[in-house]
Amino acid sequence: MSNDIKRKELWATLNNIRQSDWIRAAKKLKLDIIESKNGSHTCNIRDPKNKNLDDVRGVIATLQINLYKQANRSIFNRLFDFGILEDDIWKAFDLL
Repeated sequence: MSNDIKRKELWATLNNIRQSDWIRAAKKLKLDIIESKNGSHTCNIRDPKNKNLDDVRGVIATLQINLYKQANRSIFNRLFDFGILEDDIWKAFDLL
């Protein structure tokens, strides 16, 4: 996937993205955010078309509280694989 990234200069900045940034971006992309109820501080980015919280097919990505570059790249890839355009993801972060 990283070979398909057009904006390599932005791809290199993914180590600076926090969980709260992903939550804000996901809301801008009109995706659902479901916070964990088990006290773990994780959140799921979910497909808004799949309202069944017991259906794992609705989970796009899981956001841990402490993120690092590789985790952020993985989350980005999951959004991209879900069908969200690269530029739309960058715009959701206000980077374009």
